[in-house]
Amino acid sequence: TAESTHEVEQPSALDERKPSTVQDMEVHHHTHTAHGKKNWKTYFWEFLMLFLAVFCGFLAEYQLEHTIENQREKKYMKSLLKDLKNDTTNFARSITIFKSNVEKFDSLKTSIKHPLSPENILNSYKAALLIQYFSSFNYSDRTIEQLRNAGNFRLIRKPNVSDSLIEYDRYIRHTYIAIENILEQRSMVLLDMQTEIFDYDIYHFLLTKKWSALQSMTSDSLAQSPKLLITDGQKLTQYYNYYVLYRIWCQRMIQHSEYAKNDATRLIELIKKEYQFE
Repeated sequence: TAESTHEVEQPSALDERKPSTVQDMEVHHHTHTAHGKKNWKTYFWEFLMLFLAVFCGFLAEYQLEHTIENQREKKYMKSLLKDLKNDTTNFARSITIFKSNVEKFDSLKTSIKHPLSPENILNSYKAALLIQYFSSFNYSDRTIEQLRNAGNFRLIRKPNVSDSLIEYDRYIRHTYIAIENILEQRSMVLLDMQTEIFDYDIYHFLLTKKWSALQSMTSDSLAQSPKLLITDGQKLTQYYNYYVLYRIWCQRMIQHSEYAKNDATRLIELIKKEYQFE
């Protein structure tokens, strides 16, 4: 009986393994649960976070590009203001010079038409000098050319500014400069005709004098009385007629210069208003 009791009290090797086996099963079950499949909520939040990160990056890049383009636009507008101010200065100079030429011609045209007396001949020389007082327009189009060549007209976000700028540029290129070219061609014809009519030595001598000095000059004050190289009345009349046409184109140049000057001034004020420049 004692031996039987003793055998009962001693655990078997199988009994010793049971607790360990149960513990292993619990650990195995816990590990399987930790590494299980993700549910749809997890995937949704991961997608949302990734989407927000990409979208915010896109917004930041777009805002940066938008800021850079705004800065470039204002830079172009400031440069354009300088060009337009240069144009207005050139227009004002053309107006002054051609107005003066028209007034001087009108005061001398009778002498040109009938250059018989020494004083009339001298006045014909004076009128012939007016061809030399020519104002060539230098278009300040560097900013417009940069906008056009680089395809940057799109940077101008103000439709009224871009439309006015395009119209101004078209008028200058296709109308104003064309009229100036016609006037220049007329002056070249007159210069060719003058070589047959006037003595170069006297002409050059008078050309070195200021107009204020020419006004008080008389034929008696000259060492040599001025003379014409030809006496053909038909050629002199033809020369006078060409001069009258030149005077008409001078008057047109004045009108277009005044219009262009006002147009440039309006464009300057529009740019200052739209971009809040002082």
